[in-house]
Amino acid sequence: MIRVFLVDDHEVVRRGVAALLDAEDDIEIVGEAGTAESAVARIPALKPDVAVLDVRLPDGSGVDVCREVRSKVPGLACLMLTSYADDEALFNAVMAGAAGYVLKQIHGSDLVGAVRTVAGGQSLLDPQTTAAMLHRLR
Repeated sequence: MIRVFLVDDHEVVRRGVAALLDAEDDIEIVGEAGTAESAVARIPALKPDVAVLDVRLPDGSGVDVCREVRSKVPGLACLMLTSYADDEALFNAVMAGAAGYVLKQIHGSDLVGAVRTVAGGQSLLDPQTTAAMLHRLR
């Protein structure tokens, strides 16, 4: 069973992602948060396998949440889920230890696959954003 914690400041998005993932036999939603502060407080106690994090939160960044909770739960796989194809955010997420970075335009079945991929110890980065980041780095 893959234990997942969701972090997004939009309740409708959290509910939709939770419903999508919870419908799978091998995925369980163990918690949710709408702020960085709440996520940092709750994730270490629940010890999920995967944290699905919105990059932009009202009180901080999902990237900062990733960095902080991974220092407390080293085996945690962070999957960044964002509306913005931002190469700077992708770079920062990778540097913070995120295992994946996908855009919210992703199909539901692909999001389920992304959660399984990062839970299995692999990386998954949005191709469009990765290409922009690599171009910038070059």
